[in-house]
Amino acid sequence: MRTDIYQRLAEQENLRLVLFVGSQERAAYYRKEFSRPNVFYEVVGQRKNSWFEKIFSELKFWLLRTDTVDLRKRMALEETRSYLSYYLAIVLNRIFARRSVRKVVRVLDYFLVKSETFKNQFELYKPDLVFLAHLFDDLEIDMLREAKRRNVVTVGFINSWDKLTAARGIIRVLPEKLIVFNELVYAEAEEHADMSAKDIFISGIPNYDWHVNHKPKSRNEFFAAKKIDPRKKLIVYAPMGKTYSNSDWDIIDLLRSAIASGEIKDAQLLVRFQPNDFADEAEINKRPGLVYDIPGIRFSAGRGVDWDMSFGDIKNLTDTLANADLFICYASSMSIDAAVFDKPVINIDFEVKEKELMSKSPTYFYKMTHYQNAVRSGGISFPKSREEFIETINRYLADPFLDYEGRKRLVSEQCWKIDGRAGSRIADFIYDYSRAH
Repeated sequence: MRTDIYQRLAEQENLRLVLFVGSQERAAYYRKEFSRPNVFYEVVGQRKNSWFEKIFSELKFWLLRTDTVDLRKRMALEETRSYLSYYLAIVLNRIFARRSVRKVVRVLDYFLVKSETFKNQFELYKPDLVFLAHLFDDLEIDMLREAKRRNVVTVGFINSWDKLTAARGIIRVLPEKLIVFNELVYAEAEEHADMSAKDIFISGIPNYDWHVNHKPKSRNEFFAAKKIDPRKKLIVYAPMGKTYSNSDWDIIDLLRSAIASGEIKDAQLLVRFQPNDFADEAEINKRPGLVYDIPGIRFSAGRGVDWDMSFGDIKNLTDTLANADLFICYASSMSIDAAVFDKPVINIDFEVKEKELMSKSPTYFYKMTHYQNAVRSGGISFPKSREEFIETINRYLADPFLDYEGRKRLVSEQCWKIDGRAGSRIADFIYDYSRAH
């Protein structure tokens, strides 16, 4: 909605857009900003889970084999201590997580699962094309299944770099065409989603168009807005979030203490919390003078996909990236954002707690399949102790060109193209494909 995908499609006078949302609250929220005569909103009703639906919804978690899937099983074992369940899951995964089995399961899923969730909307609007941006959600698979049964063409979109290897399950029913960010995800779509190469379109990352098309604030403007000192270097720390880490506040305190004591020289800290998680206001209040951003609006009480970033939030992110001197985080796509602006990136690779569950120890997430590609790029530093962490910070602040080639490689591999036209390419592909059919 906040990319040229929406803008270019909505501008077509001979095209009607029907947008499905999960609640009246979401519909009202988006209507305030995205309202045109040819744009319609539909609130999706409750799904009825049949016996077959429950079976195939569970089966999808057994048919994907990646390092990330194995890591999640080890995390579950550590919490449950159920070795029988762990080894049974590993054996079944090794037996059934293969293309031939997935093909059979998808055929059975398509024919056996009966759902009329979208029946009335399809009969009302009679769509020519269905675009699916969250293919790992069972509700969208209902829509995809309905479209296929009515011979409506379908285009899917892998909307994150980790979905095909880290979503824990397979895409239950395949669209006719699939749009992906880059060549890495292209290869994963062939291997894990079993898509034919001719049916995959590489677009680039549409939300990164802002990094090219938005002119960021000057250093003086940005620092004045944040009420920080433009004469000092700016370190930005993006916490992992309390869902996956118990270390965020320890790292914040470590950085604040090192800056105050002069271990980190001539610098200041800005903490940018995640838009899909909740910042602990009680912890913030314990730290007077902490400079921070809490972007986004959340529509649910828990962490997840039910959130949104406004245009102001997106612009502020670009302004922050453009004016930061160093970016620190754990396993996060923010490492790529920072590299787009050629900002040095540090991923913390040591534990600040004596003993944590893997699910609460953010360093384990570097072993995930999708993040291993970022690790291998050489564009990110991984200090393995507090001393090495402080030393790496000071080296980068003194010489921001260190690891330039690695950051360039990271951006090339993950972004494909940074030309401000990814959203336009996706919109044009959708529009042209709808006209051709």
